[in-house]
Amino acid sequence: MISYIGARFLSSLLVLFIVSVVAFVLMNVVEGDPARAMLELNATEEKIAAVRASLGLDKPLHERYAHWIYNAFQGDLGLALTSRIPITELFREKLVPTMQLGILALIVVLCLSIPVGVLAALRPGSKTEVAASTTMIVGASIPEYLSGIALVYIVGFELELLPRSGYVPLSEDVIESLKHMVLPVIALSLISTTLVMRQTRSAMINVLQDDYIRTARAKGLRDRAVIIRHGLRNAMIPVITVFGFQVGVVFGGAVITEQVFAIPGMGRLFVQSVVQVQDYSVVQNLVMFFAIITVAVNLLVDLTYPLIDPRIRQGISA
Repeated sequence: MISYIGARFLSSLLVLFIVSVVAFVLMNVVEGDPARAMLELNATEEKIAAVRASLGLDKPLHERYAHWIYNAFQGDLGLALTSRIPITELFREKLVPTMQLGILALIVVLCLSIPVGVLAALRPGSKTEVAASTTMIVGASIPEYLSGIALVYIVGFELELLPRSGYVPLSEDVIESLKHMVLPVIALSLISTTLVMRQTRSAMINVLQDDYIRTARAKGLRDRAVIIRHGLRNAMIPVITVFGFQVGVVFGGAVITEQVFAIPGMGRLFVQSVVQVQDYSVVQNLVMFFAIITVAVNLLVDLTYPLIDPRIRQGISA
């Protein structure tokens, strides 16, 4: 078991290393010369060289990468090239809205997708199953930005039921904060909910056809015990796998959702850093932030496999 955990942990570190290299190289190559972009058009070469030296851009690429990683492990992500504000302060300010949005969206995904997927699997071909399948197809076909705009127009402008945009911290007003989160959470969780729901339905249909399910029912076990204890538990491996991937999709989708609903989070900061100010230092750290969340959740998913399926646990111990 220790070797299994160690192997998964090392593979996660390898993924983060590769992402960090790719992000750093791409941002430094694509951006061009940040020092020239920060100065006026008629700036002299001497002034540009001085700014490059102050930013450390005159050093070789590998030295700059090593310096970035070394400081990042100490909690220093450097300065934003345009505003000269410490990136850790920017992240500290933007992190809470993004985490609130992402966690609420994932809760919605879990609370809706698994129960509806199980209900759809219990009666294949029924009206419930057809309605759920249709909802899955429609939900997975609508892009996040389109569903967000539709929600703003219909629920916000036409019906005026909920706030159209903005963000209220939980510490100021819990009710208003949740009201402002309803529409972006729906837009952000729609595709992931349909995908996890579809996987749950498919896995449950396959599991409920196995011999041990029929044996459990023949022994007189209640349907609830058969469905939850025997069916759902054995169907959870592929469901958890898909859910782990959807965590990255949810937090990555925050880039669009936060922009549509004017939420001052990490996603909106990403858009502003790429489109408005072209600050590669902020962008590369944001890429690592989203990568760390995705890798950490998928590592957690890998570690839950032995807890769910005894066969995997026995295979690891063998």
